[in-house]
Amino acid sequence: MHDGSVHHVALGVKDLEMMRQFYENTLEFNMVFLEIEEAEHNVMCEVLKTPRVVFSGVSFGQGAQGIALELIRMVDPIPRPIRRDFRYGDIGVAKITIAVSDVAELYKELKDKVSFCSEPRTAVIPRWGDYHLVYCRDPERNIIEFVSSANVSRQARFGGVRWAGIGVTNLDRSVSFYQKRLGLDKIFIDIHESFSGLLDEVAGAAGARVRSCLLGSSKDGGMVELFEVVNPRGRSIPFGVNFGDFGYLQVCFYHRDIDRITASCRDGGIEFLSSLKVMDDGIPEHAGSFIYIRDPDGIPVEFLALHHLADTSLIRQAESGSFG
Repeated sequence: MHDGSVHHVALGVKDLEMMRQFYENTLEFNMVFLEIEEAEHNVMCEVLKTPRVVFSGVSFGQGAQGIALELIRMVDPIPRPIRRDFRYGDIGVAKITIAVSDVAELYKELKDKVSFCSEPRTAVIPRWGDYHLVYCRDPERNIIEFVSSANVSRQARFGGVRWAGIGVTNLDRSVSFYQKRLGLDKIFIDIHESFSGLLDEVAGAAGARVRSCLLGSSKDGGMVELFEVVNPRGRSIPFGVNFGDFGYLQVCFYHRDIDRITASCRDGGIEFLSSLKVMDDGIPEHAGSFIYIRDPDGIPVEFLALHHLADTSLIRQAESGSFG
């Protein structure tokens, strides 16, 4: 696990069991990292600005690893739909991208089990080449992208969640922010418009024009695709959205030195949604600390440090109650 890489994407769900079965049985999310029993999780009270937080969930991924997906079923406060319909281009976390051995073959294999948005298509991206893709929606209408990758064997079929997609209002501003403040120091795909006209079904408009780029850490790990739907413009985040509402909620970045990344955000005048929080369920590998900020569009972003790997200076302050 490397600093600046995406650790997981959180998704608020209505029916946890149904969604879990879809991801496990159909998309082979068979590597379980964490079972979250229904209970009070008061460590999240500051983030939700409520005196009581009750939820259950699971964190899991595909056998090829990659970014984890965290399904959250909120009980208290009562969750609400973020939107009646989710569209590519809406501001906020919008999708996960899963590498597969062959998009066309996957489409043939799963078209009777999965709600695909179109047949597979190909974009030609400058200095990248052919990009074979197809989109689908999970049982609760959340968007998933499949991309062909030469690094995935036909025997394995799935190659893990490679990146999270975030819709933004100003791509240049967001690229600068994610590079400077979040440590995504490598551009894997520079800004381009090659997806324009290919994503109409998920964007909800004919001839949708898209600007996109792909960022990550030079040390490898999960990446972020930032994209701006120029026409039609993406819809802003609805007022009052909370962690646990139905739909994509956040991207979580791993940082070994949470002290450094927190100081960088404070120096940049970034809005914090919480002070540093410590979590410990008695299992050393699960113990960690996290903190929430907002990006320039108001999108929640989590930083996570695992205690057995992390720089502990700030963690000790949080445990003693001296950090605020």
